[in-house]
Amino acid sequence: MRTSLQRGYLKGRDQGCLRGGRGLTLIEILIAMTILSVGLLGIAGMFSTGYTNAAAGGKTTMALTAARQILEDMRAIPFGNLAALHGFNTASVGTQPASDPERAIARKLRYALAGEGTGWNFTTAEKARWTVLSTMGTNFGGSGQISVVNQGATMRLVTVTVPVPGRGVTVQLATLIARM
Repeated sequence: MRTSLQRGYLKGRDQGCLRGGRGLTLIEILIAMTILSVGLLGIAGMFSTGYTNAAAGGKTTMALTAARQILEDMRAIPFGNLAALHGFNTASVGTQPASDPERAIARKLRYALAGEGTGWNFTTAEKARWTVLSTMGTNFGGSGQISVVNQGATMRLVTVTVPVPGRGVTVQLATLIARM
């Protein structure tokens, strides 16, 4: 009798294993699909945020590059003429310096940040030498300002400020230029 009980017991156990290994129920599949859908929607939302942040980072990089380039260009200006760029604002034609090389640097900054505009009248030669900053086919469309402050008879503090359009961030670079 023990043998028949053991056989029956084993037979029942084998059948139980078959019943437990037959797969998932419809409810389990629906719950798993719901959890997976919520996870995928979260990931999909990150793509649009990532794209927006990458575009904003590109604009910030362009603002920084423009400010650096202007500071580099200002090295070519004689020390005594640096003050001619104080107060220049790319949004206002009336703030341009009166003569070159300061005027050329100011116009180059305006063209790089915002392209052509009312009253600026860039020449064909200027447009050929300079480029308008753009990202993903859209012009930067920003503005910039230059400030030159005397720090003494032989030193000037030059600050270039470029607000990043649509971002609420401003790039500001400053350097000291000294006369030897």
